[in-house]
Amino acid sequence: MLAELTAGRTNREIAERLYITPRTVGTHIEHILAKLDLPNRAAAAARAAAWGIDPAR
Repeated sequence: MLAELTAGRTNREIAERLYITPRTVGTHIEHILAKLDLPNRAAAAARAAAWGIDPAR
């Protein structure tokens, strides 16, 4: 999911690609942000890029 977020996709786009609901995506992203102690999606994408996680195609 972090790779999808890094690609700049919306919750709806991620949900369609993963066959889950946008609300489920939102919950997962909230948990990712909390666990990484990050304020927003942009910060999570920057952290993923620093770790070498390539955006999902």
